[in-house]
Amino acid sequence: MTQSPPGQRRVDASMSLLNNLMAHPLDEGYAVAARSRPSQGGKPNRSRHRVLLVIALAVLGFLLTVAASQNYRGAPEAEKQRNELITRIGQADTRLNDLRGQQIKLADEVRGLQAGGLSNTSDGAALQQRLDGLELQTGAVAATGPGLKAVIDDAKDSSDKEGRLLDVDLQQLVNGLWTAGAEAISVNGHRLTSLTAIRGAGSAITVDYSSLTPPYTVLAIGDQATMPARFAQSSGGQWVQYLVSNFGVRMTITTEDSLLVPADATIALRYAKVGGQR
Repeated sequence: MTQSPPGQRRVDASMSLLNNLMAHPLDEGYAVAARSRPSQGGKPNRSRHRVLLVIALAVLGFLLTVAASQNYRGAPEAEKQRNELITRIGQADTRLNDLRGQQIKLADEVRGLQAGGLSNTSDGAALQQRLDGLELQTGAVAATGPGLKAVIDDAKDSSDKEGRLLDVDLQQLVNGLWTAGAEAISVNGHRLTSLTAIRGAGSAITVDYSSLTPPYTVLAIGDQATMPARFAQSSGGQWVQYLVSNFGVRMTITTEDSLLVPADATIALRYAKVGGQR
């Protein structure tokens, strides 16, 4: 390095610290430690990595084996509980249907006693006639007469979800029959009223809170001469025809001379008031 004449200051003397850092970027202690470290050729310790990988795979395999064993052992118990639950649901449905049958019988007895009490006077007989008409409209009593019988079912390929009937499809069918002039409708023996709900519960359709299974038999009492054409022109009829044409849904409609639409067991006369009185 060229020495500056005595008594003359270097131009870059004020930058000596910066020049030293640039000339010696690594601390001397680090340099000594680096020189004393055994040389490994710059390659990682592959043997150690392989051992760790084998241990990790062994632990993972053990955990998967334990999980599979637990699932296998628990499968029979889960299947047993599922079957027990299905049995209990079936028993509850049977019990509910029996109670509804008893309720209908008792309601008929009450109506018989009521009719006997009102028939003693002309005013009572007129009132009974009005009650009969109102009960028929509300679904409190069974209805008989000619009409349409529609049987609708899922597509043959049950694995195709698009071919399965939904609650909205059954709603559209029923609404189309109401539009066509139906006076009383039932689905698989359940009378439809203003209080009846058609809903979906998982893969099942419920009517009046009872789960139904396909095929669904819909009875509609009305004028059998005009109902078929009016139903076909209704939005509900067109909806169902679209399902039949595009998704393989199966449906047959026939005219019947005599149909029986049962009463809704949940409807009963609570109180009555003669018209004009408060």
